[in-house]
Amino acid sequence: MASMTTHERIETAIRLGKPDRVPVVPIIDFFSARYGGITQHEMLFDLEKADAALEKTLRDLGPIDGQHLSFAGFGRIFQLVYPTPPLLPGVDGFPDDAEYQFVEKSVMEPEEYRRIAERGANRWILDKLRINHPQLRNPIGMARELAKIIPYPIKMRRSMRAWRKRGVESIVAYNFTFTPMEFISLALRSFNDFVLDIFRYPEDIKAASAELMKPMKMLGMFTVGISRIRRIFMGGTRTSASFLSPKQFEEFALPEWQEMCEYWVGKGITPLLHLDSDWTGFFPYLKNLPRGKCILNLDGTSNIFAAKDQLGDHMCIMGDVPATMLKLGEPEEVEEYCRKLITELGADGGFILSSGCTIPVDAKPENVKAMLQSVLKYK
Repeated sequence: MASMTTHERIETAIRLGKPDRVPVVPIIDFFSARYGGITQHEMLFDLEKADAALEKTLRDLGPIDGQHLSFAGFGRIFQLVYPTPPLLPGVDGFPDDAEYQFVEKSVMEPEEYRRIAERGANRWILDKLRINHPQLRNPIGMARELAKIIPYPIKMRRSMRAWRKRGVESIVAYNFTFTPMEFISLALRSFNDFVLDIFRYPEDIKAASAELMKPMKMLGMFTVGISRIRRIFMGGTRTSASFLSPKQFEEFALPEWQEMCEYWVGKGITPLLHLDSDWTGFFPYLKNLPRGKCILNLDGTSNIFAAKDQLGDHMCIMGDVPATMLKLGEPEEVEEYCRKLITELGADGGFILSSGCTIPVDAKPENVKAMLQSVLKYK
């Protein structure tokens, strides 16, 4: 088989074909920052330094076909996009080299579910952003913040183009969105409160979720429009089998996943379903999503071999070298696991090798090298 470009290799796997070899697309920004000698703050707020750190990492440890969701240069946008601001390294006293952390805090009361539907989700979210971000409370402050943000997407798009010329594809760039339930649980109600809400206010949640579909789609289209990458990251953990019963998933979550995936596919955009926690019991439901149009990206918790058995003819499987293995294992262990993934899951195509979620910042470099080099060694 003739050698493919990285773009061709990734797209062939996504469409369930067999490329010239298995592509490797890790989530690498956090690790490459540490390995490349910069802080997590610099990675998030200084794209030039982040690119230099990634270049050193790939030069020393091996090539990649693509970058996963990219956080490089995303810091200022990250500060404003959530009603509950995450803790970012080097901001408000948080250590420069710490990893960012989401803050589990309810920013709405249960009665506000109905208010979302009545007021409209876009206006309601803007109200919440103003409450939690004082700099957005007047037009001048909002204009100043937007002026600070505008240069960053432009820089990131230039960076993506430069990397693509060097054979590194941006698989989703910074394109991301959530299903409404995932967004409510993560950014609005916190997990503990949301679990109780499912039992106490099921119809109110459904009404709010239906309205939140609009801004979630708008967010995704906005990021796709800026990056011009026709793939989008959809994170999922709070609707997994670790948190919901099958009945709850069928009633609340599955309709959202179906609607959003069908929406993106209808727009010619490939959803990358980054599913953290254990989704093994819910694999049969994913047959409801468009065939050959989605990527199932697992984090090392779900049974990826069961995913291949049940969904291998329906969607591309991506994953899943565990973070624990990359940090605590030995190179031989990593190589053997990658060999098994490549030869078993990638034997007939439709597979992309990746880290199980993020490569830890303190992963052993020799383990990361073993993962990246494995695609060149095994077919």
